[in-house]
Amino acid sequence: MTDTRTKILDLAESLTQTRGFNGFSYIDLAEEIGIKTASVHYYFKVKDDLAAALVERVQTTHAAGFREIEEGTSCPKKRLEAVIAYFQGYVAEAKFCLCGMMAAELQSVSPRVARLVEAYFNSFHAWLSRQFKEAGHKDAKLQALGFLSALEGSVLLARLRRDPKIVHDALKGYLKA
Repeated sequence: MTDTRTKILDLAESLTQTRGFNGFSYIDLAEEIGIKTASVHYYFKVKDDLAAALVERVQTTHAAGFREIEEGTSCPKKRLEAVIAYFQGYVAEAKFCLCGMMAAELQSVSPRVARLVEAYFNSFHAWLSRQFKEAGHKDAKLQALGFLSALEGSVLLARLRRDPKIVHDALKGYLKA
């Protein structure tokens, strides 16, 4: 059985990915889960605490996923393909990357949450840089930056057009080499 804190995080993550972090309230969470608003406040005193917990959770989940990808294949190209497929999954569920959504709403999140979002993207960029370096790219950091930028942008367009294939099409140039 899922505990209340996890239910709150699960729902808040889904709502952030579909509506944006500013697109729901504690009342929305409480009503959907079937608890009192005070219960949401018990776990997350203010919405900033919830935002921080969401970003930290995604960071942990993605770091574990990247480790799993690396353990599952020795080929950097296949690793990048796995990342593309993972992000295509967001589009298939009519969602957007949680940290991408938080970055889009950066002006309305606290400096603490902004630092966590930046740390997430720095970590993701570093992981991608290692993949491109292992694949033999001379400027792996620049390649990784381009890939990450194209990934986030293509998820946005793919979500708009309801076509997950756009993500792969936008990134296939990075898979050649």
